[in-house]
Order: sequence, then structure tokens, then C-alpha cells
Amino acid sequence: MIVVALGGGLVWIFGSPAIHVGASGLIFGWFGFLIARGLVDRSPVTLGAAVIIGALYGSLLWGVLPGQPGVSWEAHLFGALAGVAAALVIRSPVHAPRLRGVDRP
Repeated sequence: MIVVALGGGLVWIFGSPAIHVGASGLIFGWFGFLIARGLVDRSPVTLGAAVIIGALYGSLLWGVLPGQPGVSWEAHLFGALAGVAAALVIRSPVHAPRLRGVDRP
């Protein structure tokens, strides 16, 4: 919700006077959220996920720069920034799952 509202609002305010259609802002927001979440939480699980996502989809970052005419790079940029903002706002620690029926020493 944060990514859609913040990213869409920023595109609406600062975007070029064009038609911005598609879910690319949401996709870039999810990418920015997952990378920033790994850096914010600093737990092994989220850092590992951030490294894997960065390695597999790191070339996605070229989409935040103006390149192809007719492609809304503003939605990409503001979606990624909204994802980073959402990762900073939503801070909940990630814990390892607890096993049931195992006694602690």
C-alpha cells in the first residue's frame, strides 16, 4: 500500500505529462523494498535475500534511468524510492522460527 500510494503520488506530482500505465512502479517498489529491507534489518535471512535478489535482478536498476522513449522511467524511479521508504517505515525484526516440542537447556 505504501509503495502504490507514495510511488503513484510522486509520479502524479513530478512525472512528465504523459500516460503512465502499468505495474512497473509496483515491481520496482518491491525490488527496492527487498534490497533496502536486507540493509535495514541486517539479519542473515534478509541480507541473504537482498544479496540473491541483487545478484539476480540487479540489472533492473537500469530502468530507473531515462532510456527508451515511451517508457515511464519516472514510475520506475519513484516506485523504487517508495519501496526504500516502505522498508524504512516498516521495521519488524525477522526471527528464526521456533521448534515446538523441543526443550531448551
